[in-house]
Amino acid sequence: MSKGRVPRKKKKKPEHPTLSEVDQAQLEMLLDRVAAQDPEGESFAQFLESLKPLLQRSLTFGLAFVRALGSSASPTSVKTLQALEGIAAQKPLRRAVKTALYRLSRQGLIQEEKKTASEAKVLVPRPEDRQAEAWASWPESQGERGIILKLPDAGRGYLMVIGVLNSEGVFHEFEAVQTTRKGVRALIEQMTGGVSGRIIEIPLDHFRFLYEEVADTYQRQNIELPSGYDVMLKQLGFWVEKPSGPHIYNLLAEKEIGENILLLRSSDGLLEVEPFLSWRLPEELVSAFAARIKEISESRLVISQSSQLERVEQIYREAATELFTAERRERYRRLLEEAALLLYLEGREQEAKRAFAVALDLNNEIGLFTENNFILGLVKRSISAVVGSAIEDMAGETPREKTTESGLIIPR
Repeated sequence: MSKGRVPRKKKKKPEHPTLSEVDQAQLEMLLDRVAAQDPEGESFAQFLESLKPLLQRSLTFGLAFVRALGSSASPTSVKTLQALEGIAAQKPLRRAVKTALYRLSRQGLIQEEKKTASEAKVLVPRPEDRQAEAWASWPESQGERGIILKLPDAGRGYLMVIGVLNSEGVFHEFEAVQTTRKGVRALIEQMTGGVSGRIIEIPLDHFRFLYEEVADTYQRQNIELPSGYDVMLKQLGFWVEKPSGPHIYNLLAEKEIGENILLLRSSDGLLEVEPFLSWRLPEELVSAFAARIKEISESRLVISQSSQLERVEQIYREAATELFTAERRERYRRLLEEAALLLYLEGREQEAKRAFAVALDLNNEIGLFTENNFILGLVKRSISAVVGSAIEDMAGETPREKTTESGLIIPR
């Protein structure tokens, strides 16, 4: 009796990781963009270059994209896969590209070409005007500021985000649009009022930090993000990784500046330069302290001028201690970190260091004898604006004070 044959086990086909709903929708949109491309058109080179950050970002997404191209028998898919041979860095992705091209070659879609041994692959260069760019406006004293993002899109178009944050750190205005190069210029003109210096170009990874910081604020306040936010975050993720914190910490030495007490002592000088010339605390915050100073100036008790001024100075310090709660210290710490970054990017390094020193000091609790002269000066300016001439009368002189409008345009 012969022994029966043991049937061979069939090899299981490798299971492909499934995409999330968001990634699946993104993949379908990308495949639609491939189908719309003219492989002989002028814009095809820019489209190919835009795929590079996508493949670097997610292996799972990249594999799904390559497999979909291999199943699409079209000249555009062939040329796209051929370009991906020079872009794909990870071994599984390179293998998937070769497999997809082999599949299409079996269908007669690829013509064999003789290549010399010295022939080198040349990646499509990215034109200067097709770079991703981001800008931020100077922060105002209550936190209002603007952020702008420009990402190259298919063809010669662009994706743009125009956002204006209010004092609560949420969007007062938010717009995510597709536009042209001319449209980019028009939107930036609208944002700045045509005045140069109102926005500063910032690193793309710092824009992503700001963009996701806003989402954290929305989550804490349990409110819904504006329409288009998630789509633009997905696009941004193709270009840059999520950073760990504000970019200023990559530019200035935190420990060295935090230990330099001279920077704090001279920090009130920042109040005499932009963007701090217009900074004030809200009147409702300082009104009680202003009333106490008015009482001193209007008192019928005969006390010396030096005693009056000493009592006023004491009120200033009490105000700084009471007003700068943990929550307000955190808010101003972030505003000063942002201001320090923009100052640094403008080449104003010494002013950037002073602003950064103030920001670092706000990690600590402010006491009556603080060395943080920026905060104390801000409190004095804010109270003086309410008190008016009372302090001048006590001092017997008229101090000079500069005022200016903020550079950021926010519809009221």
